[in-house]
Amino acid sequence: MHMSVGLAWLLASVGIACAQTRDGGTPLPPPVSPTELALGDAAALRAAFEQALWPGDIVRAADAYLRLHPGASDVAVQRTAAAEVAQLLRAKDVLVFRSSFTEGGAALQRDLRLAALGDRAAAVRLAEASRSHDETHGTRRFVGWMQLAALLRDGQASYQLALHYRRTGQPALAARYEALASDLGHTPLPSLDNSRK
Repeated sequence: MHMSVGLAWLLASVGIACAQTRDGGTPLPPPVSPTELALGDAAALRAAFEQALWPGDIVRAADAYLRLHPGASDVAVQRTAAAEVAQLLRAKDVLVFRSSFTEGGAALQRDLRLAALGDRAAAVRLAEASRSHDETHGTRRFVGWMQLAALLRDGQASYQLALHYRRTGQPALAARYEALASDLGHTPLPSLDNSRK
């Protein structure tokens, strides 16, 4: 059972009035009105929504905000996009995890948010930025971000994954991403080999 804001305000006011008459001490500040309470909640919920980076967190924050402001179409659109990315990240072979969404720096934070909302170019930028992290920490974030970009229908990312899997001796995965790149209309440059005609 949920208590309305007005009822909560009324109960808080009665409790404060009783406390003031019981102890006879210094008067307490007046209670916050329901409108002030709702406005404060809305601002805090909006800030939480805008700062969330993990797609599931964006969805939850959007749901909370939309309960107060159901007509906020920008929040609803971003919620839908984040829910779609969250679904893509549930695939067992995608190597993007919650820990991948905790990088520092303003540019990375912006790209993390954009990637969480389905921006494939941001996912590619995150992949490129992850190369040094992977070398230092033994992770595979480059692959994970490229996988996400490929799932977001980036043909170049799909082809880069095909090349990566070919170099690492995983022909089945290489073929899968090469086919996806082709389906997405990516035409690779002709390869240079050592044969002459």
